[in-house]
Amino acid sequence: MNQITKEEFIKNQVEYCKTKNIPFFMPHNGICFSCHRDIIPELIKNGQTGNSLITGCPLCHYSFVD
Repeated sequence: MNQITKEEFIKNQVEYCKTKNIPFFMPHNGICFSCHRDIIPELIKNGQTGNSLITGCPLCHYSFVD
């Protein structure tokens, strides 16, 4: 299985939110607002592709919704 790039992940997340007419919660650059780490490699490692709503940091568990 091919892994997607960070750019593809962000594009998928933007499209998902537009299609579902829901807010885009995750940081646009993929860097957590709280721990300042790049969340996208962790999300990809966990099998995500950006085609589901990302509402928090998988590393420090900070909520992007609050």
